[in-house]
Amino acid sequence: MDQKFENWLPLESNTILLNKYLANLGVNTDFANFVDIVSFEPEFLIPGSLGALFVYPDSPAINNYFFEQGDKMFEKPIPHSLYYMKQIAENACGTIALLHILANIPKEYQFIINEESFCPQFIQNTINMTPEERAEYLKNCKLEVKKKDGSVKSLQDAHKEVAQENLEDPNIELKAGHHFIAFVWHNGSVIELDGRKKAPIIYADCQQELFLEKVIEICQKHYIEKDLKEIGFNLMAFQIGFE
Repeated sequence: MDQKFENWLPLESNTILLNKYLANLGVNTDFANFVDIVSFEPEFLIPGSLGALFVYPDSPAINNYFFEQGDKMFEKPIPHSLYYMKQIAENACGTIALLHILANIPKEYQFIINEESFCPQFIQNTINMTPEERAEYLKNCKLEVKKKDGSVKSLQDAHKEVAQENLEDPNIELKAGHHFIAFVWHNGSVIELDGRKKAPIIYADCQQELFLEKVIEICQKHYIEKDLKEIGFNLMAFQIGFE
């Protein structure tokens, strides 16, 4: 395997670092960025989220639960307009989750992404590929990430820079104990996007202002309640209007 491809480091579920990464990928973080969801109570949730990142422990109990569900969670047809890619690189789940959210932003909000930045170029170059082909394209990605300071890096190096920021020992063999997945609101439905699973999971129809409430219900039912011994869960909303 390509050595450069192996050198992915796990990202930290830290909104400050993730927002720096967003800015490097082309998002205007003066208009949109990630915020921590500090309470699951509805009165603390701000409506209008464009997506959500959920980080959960890579727990055998949770993984076994999804294995036991078999194919029944994947029975609903996938819209052709939904952008989804597989994960074939260990520890690349954070970058893939970010791309899943950015690639599925409704058209009326796409102004938050610089048209000449990495993200729209990546999406345009892969839009007609299969999920597996997109994973291969990510593996061999030649597109450059132009940072806000004007410097240029490969996607792998941009990912690595963010992942190393809070590490005392930036060991490339470090393995993550947690996994990132994305939730998007697409065609009126809440959809889970996880490159390690067989396909996207379409959960429920809802209005956009109720998107976060539905995501919380899903995370509690299918993840948190499946391993009550674990505490390392984190939910972050991608919202308009936060700095």
